[in-house]
Amino acid sequence: MTPEKSPCILVIEDSKTQAEILCHYLKSAGYKVKWSENAEIALEEMKKSVPDLLLSDILMPGMDGYRLCKTVRDSPEFCHIPIILVSQLSDPVDIIKGLCCGANDFIIKPVKRESILREVAQVLDDCKKNPFGKLSNAEDTLYSYNGHDYSVRSSKEDLLRILFSIYQTAILKNYELEKTTEELNEFTTHLEETVNERTQALQVTNEIVEHLLVQRTELITRIGHDLKTPLTPLYAFIPFLEKKEDDPEKKEILSLLVKEITILKLLVERIIKLSHITIDSFTKEISSVDIYPIIQELLNSYSYQIKEKNLRVRNSIKNGTIIHISPFHATTILENLISNAITYNKNEGFIDICYGKEGKYHILLIQDTGIGLTEKQVDHVFDDFYKADESRHDHSSHGLGLAIVRRIIILYGGFVKVVSEGLGHGSTFEVWIPYQDFQVSSDVNKKKGGNNGDM
Repeated sequence: MTPEKSPCILVIEDSKTQAEILCHYLKSAGYKVKWSENAEIALEEMKKSVPDLLLSDILMPGMDGYRLCKTVRDSPEFCHIPIILVSQLSDPVDIIKGLCCGANDFIIKPVKRESILREVAQVLDDCKKNPFGKLSNAEDTLYSYNGHDYSVRSSKEDLLRILFSIYQTAILKNYELEKTTEELNEFTTHLEETVNERTQALQVTNEIVEHLLVQRTELITRIGHDLKTPLTPLYAFIPFLEKKEDDPEKKEILSLLVKEITILKLLVERIIKLSHITIDSFTKEISSVDIYPIIQELLNSYSYQIKEKNLRVRNSIKNGTIIHISPFHATTILENLISNAITYNKNEGFIDICYGKEGKYHILLIQDTGIGLTEKQVDHVFDDFYKADESRHDHSSHGLGLAIVRRIIILYGGFVKVVSEGLGHGSTFEVWIPYQDFQVSSDVNKKKGGNNGDM
């Protein structure tokens, strides 16, 4: 890229520190860069020299980024200039406002060098293919969200670019989440081994472990909420774009994106749910539930998957079988165990759901003829984020279902375990829940009678 042909980018940012970072990133990639500390100065600068692209913050004193974008789009002289807005994306309405003003793309804060250079290059490349822009003659698209009507000025190509950009950010945050969790699990495992060796000498070890577990829970919860930020507009807009798309190839890509975003959304919800299953959030009010209708409803909801694998399912539990557990927790436990039995079963396999009593315990058994478990997998299958069959690369499974089951059951003073004769010989999951006179357990990390994660 020669200096004469380098595109000129006008950065509009009221924070000098943030502006210097943005300008440094862009200059290092060979772009000509100018900076204006507010929208009014930027408009005056544009009259002197028309830039090839505007990179503007949204929240600024005086005229904000939305008004600047609308002003540029309404100007016959400047309406062709592509605009990228820099946003926190804390609410889907942030995106909608930008689309209504005619923004070409968004960059999510905190700004990363790779992201800004990728999006700037993409927008400039699109403008080369369409030098006069499409916004000047494009018809506005009416869109309703949360009871309000909006007139979207951005083109279909811009919508696609924005959605892919946010999707890439979601994937990056998901990777950071998994990496952080893996590091935390390794650290916690090492710490637990040290604790077991020094328990007699160090009476304060339990306080240290509890503190670290609380920190891990808080961190996982915070990351989970942060991951919701880019997912929110994706989950809101991709189905809308898929519905409007006529091109079969693009429609197929958008359909795949809808599926992947739904999986990411489920992961975030499960992460937050897992972090909230603690003694402090657990209600001590004892309740009971008939588990027969819950199981029947779950089997009906999974009827398509059962039919697709041609599975035989036998529910040996009788109507009126009462267990002392809340309906919500009973449904959560049974849904995870039954979905596992279906997902990891073989074609034309068998699932048997039984109930029994022993001593002071209710016992639920879910037996399947699936892939089975090795001794090592049995020892870890209830661990957070554990996957017994990594070779499948199944992104819809994140190793949280059985961890959630274990934490709930321990809070009721019970335990869960799995029995398997090895790979290819199926598995039997046993849930032991005490009768009504139980004491709420304060140790959600105790490995009583079983092992720990989700296949």
